[in-house]
Amino acid sequence: MNFRVLAGMPTSETEMVIAARFEELAGADLVSSRLTSTDLISGAGEYPDLDVVLIHQELGPAPVFDTIRDLSHRHPQLAILLVSPSMDPETFTAAMESGARGVLPADSGATELETRVARAAEWSRTLRRHLESASLDLPTSGVRGRIVTLSGAKGGVGTTTCTVHLAMAAARRDRLVCLVDLDLQAGDLPAFLNLQHRRSITDLVDAADDISPGMLAETLYVDPRGPHVLLAPQHGERGEDVTARATRRVLSALRSRYELVIVDCGSTMNEATAMAVEVADSSVVTVTPDVPALRGAQRLMAMWERLQIRSHEDVHSLVTRHSRKNEIQPEFLQQLLGTKVLRTPVPAAYRALEPGENSGDPTRVTDEGLRKAFARLASELDLLVPPTAVAGGTGLGGHTTPSAELPQGLAGRASRPQPSSGPTTRDVSGFLNAMGPDPTTTGNQSRPTGPSPWGQGTQRSGGGIGV
Repeated sequence: MNFRVLAGMPTSETEMVIAARFEELAGADLVSSRLTSTDLISGAGEYPDLDVVLIHQELGPAPVFDTIRDLSHRHPQLAILLVSPSMDPETFTAAMESGARGVLPADSGATELETRVARAAEWSRTLRRHLESASLDLPTSGVRGRIVTLSGAKGGVGTTTCTVHLAMAAARRDRLVCLVDLDLQAGDLPAFLNLQHRRSITDLVDAADDISPGMLAETLYVDPRGPHVLLAPQHGERGEDVTARATRRVLSALRSRYELVIVDCGSTMNEATAMAVEVADSSVVTVTPDVPALRGAQRLMAMWERLQIRSHEDVHSLVTRHSRKNEIQPEFLQQLLGTKVLRTPVPAAYRALEPGENSGDPTRVTDEGLRKAFARLASELDLLVPPTAVAGGTGLGGHTTPSAELPQGLAGRASRPQPSSGPTTRDVSGFLNAMGPDPTTTGNQSRPTGPSPWGQGTQRSGGGIGV
């Protein structure tokens, strides 16, 4: 198979010249040429078997060395050659520092062009083979990687923010992390990470029965800050293509290649997110300390139980926007939901999150309170330890709960009421009583909630939060 080359030329004249030279080559094909740096970057993602990118020094509108740097970050397996009218040391040094493999004279003949392209393409293919073989390696113990899902009780509770920062915290501890956006209609990871990538999970749907390492390498975005990212489709209507069966296959492929797979399920449930929650080792529901969010969390977990996806007792609740001034404190929230509440809440530091979210760079969040909170949460969820140290388990499928999921002393608190450091139940009882009973329960029937958080021998009938 001939080497495949993409060229970025500043004018139609230089484009015609480079096309004529490639017609003389027997071992390389010019698959396309682009006249702007923007089109060149987009084109690099359109050809999965691309080997070499030629960039003319006068290509615009972006500075050529910025374009090289961007391409090398997005596609580290590509060999980039700078085509330069001048071969001075400054140009060569700048090209190498930007990530180019070499500098090619603009007046190169066919022989020199073929030699330089062949060397660069061989390097590219060798690197791609190493990446694919490395991605096939399982942990030496044979234990699969862990899948952790985060679902929002409702929109705007900080699910994506928590997902991104937990993935970053794990990556900083040298874990091999894949971040998956399963918010198929409204996924917004590109804005949170300031990335542009044409591939998404829908590109793996048709090949769900046989997902090769090469397919994953072309579909995933490699973030230089640590995690690899699998995006939701750019157009929300394409989310319907991601079925439960395809989701299971994709997550299984990722689990076999990464130590940790963190999935953002958004705040709506569909067959894809339902499958993710079912196969996950740990499932987290993010909730703000207010009554609408509590009702949303209870509706979501009741639905999981009715569909036999996951028991509410096998779910962690993560409190976001926490403040000691809130009416509802985490201890009281645990009593209301009957789930295991993570000991570390995310503080209500809206302004401290702005630098990272407005710039698309989570590393710009420098607030110590937030950074420590996400680090503690990652530790509580066992995201910082190798997968060999964690036993797998899921919801209602007969698996066991991870042995290290709950910190010592927290498991017992999930089955008995805790004294609240905030307001008493009376402070919000008017809102709670107005929620009404669960229409799915009648008479003496009650939801199988296990040990009651309201006291020994007490059962709650109804899915709403009631007293």
